[in-house]
Amino acid sequence: MVMDEKVKTGVELDTVSASCNYDAHYKNHTKYWCRGYFRDSCNIIAFTPNSTNRVALQDTGSQLIITMSCLVKEDTGWYWCGIQRDFARDVMDFTQLIVTDSRDGRASGFPPDPPGNRTRSCRTSKAIQKAKGFRDGVKALV
Repeated sequence: MVMDEKVKTGVELDTVSASCNYDAHYKNHTKYWCRGYFRDSCNIIAFTPNSTNRVALQDTGSQLIITMSCLVKEDTGWYWCGIQRDFARDVMDFTQLIVTDSRDGRASGFPPDPPGNRTRSCRTSKAIQKAKGFRDGVKALV
C-alpha cells in the first residue's frame, strides 16, 4: 500500500482527499483509515465500505480514496490507510495532515469553494449532529 503524498494540507471547514494504491490481490480485504503517530496503536476512524459523518472511504479495487470534510485544526496529525490481513501484519502507509486557518496554507489541486456555502454546510452538519445526539438522549431517558 502506498499513500499518494506524505504531507497533506487542508483549510478549516474545507475538504481534503488522500489516496492509497494497493496490489489487486487485496481487492476483497477490508480497508481502514486510522489516526495516530504509531501504526500499531492508531485509532481506527472508518472501515470500508462504511463512512462516518466526516470521513468517506471509497474502494476502487486498486485504490482506497479517503475524503475528510469539515476540517478543524484539531484534525492535524498522522493518519494511516490500512488493509486488514488475517494471519499477517496489516499493510499500511501514512500521511501527515496539517490543517490551517487561512486560504494561504491550502494545498493545490482543490478548487476554491464559496466561503459561505462551505461554512454553512459544516455548521449545519454540526447542528444536525448535536440535534441527533439530543434526540437520542431523550429517547434513552423515556
